[in-house]
Amino acid sequence: MESTTKLKDITVGQQNCKVFARVIRLWDAINTNPRYGNALISIDGILLDEDGCMAQISVPKKFEKQFCGLLSQGSAYIISNVAAIDIRSKSYVYRHQNYMLQFKQDTKVDLLHSRGADIPTLSLDFCPFYQLPQKAIDSKPLLDVIGVICDVGPYDYASQTSQHKFRKTKIRNLEEQTQELVLWGQHGESFDEETVLKKSQEGIVIAIFAGVTATLQRFTGMIQGSSSSATQIYLDLDIPKVQKYRTSYQWKCPTLQKHLPQVKQVSPLEAACKLYTIEEISNLPASSFQREEQPSALQSMWLPISSSMPNVQTSPYTNR
Repeated sequence: MESTTKLKDITVGQQNCKVFARVIRLWDAINTNPRYGNALISIDGILLDEDGCMAQISVPKKFEKQFCGLLSQGSAYIISNVAAIDIRSKSYVYRHQNYMLQFKQDTKVDLLHSRGADIPTLSLDFCPFYQLPQKAIDSKPLLDVIGVICDVGPYDYASQTSQHKFRKTKIRNLEEQTQELVLWGQHGESFDEETVLKKSQEGIVIAIFAGVTATLQRFTGMIQGSSSSATQIYLDLDIPKVQKYRTSYQWKCPTLQKHLPQVKQVSPLEAACKLYTIEEISNLPASSFQREEQPSALQSMWLPISSSMPNVQTSPYTNR
């Protein structure tokens, strides 16, 4: 029988790799702005082998029906005839290796029932808060972050005219530094706010946000975490890292409160006709000014004004 190759020994360009590992994560990579029909890009996941090494796998959309029923999160497999492709030009992928394993038409998946029992069902590679600015790049690498929940915002609209909704949360690290994360769509809606608020009355709540990206906010200069189709959220997970975090956290337990939605939706016409005061503009979320394929009514109102203003670098609304 042909032996398997360890994940750490695979190099970019290998076409017929055979690996033995557990699938510890699995998700649908989705195009959030599809032009036609099915938004699926690929079925992606993370493999973990006996040496503790991880690598991302990807099943292209055209092979979805062939493999979607053969892969299950938590199961161990021998996977044959996968190609190690370069990830340097890829967006929204983990960077555990310099390659990802892509399935082909002749890829073979063999489920193992007892072998691989010693491989953990979860492994995470946490990114410290201070490294997030280095990750706020166009390729949007996927990251795992951990911290004590110190604020849970409401599930609310991104702006007065937006149809997109999100929930902002904040976490603190062991140095009591705070990091904001934005949970879009289903991740914000399904976030168990009631459980978090209840648990916070008894002590700190430690959250893991796996599969997020880092984004530089143009108007504030702050680094913000953002959910993706790969995001998975764990609360008070029973793993050594969380246990160590709990015993090492020396600061006061954050007081969490329930927040109600604040954004009052208006029609594009109402937004375009509304006269905004400087105070109202300064209180609007940054998403109100971010360009999309079709500018919002507020952007349409603001851009002609800003184009006639002198390009003063100290202004937070200067076009760059």
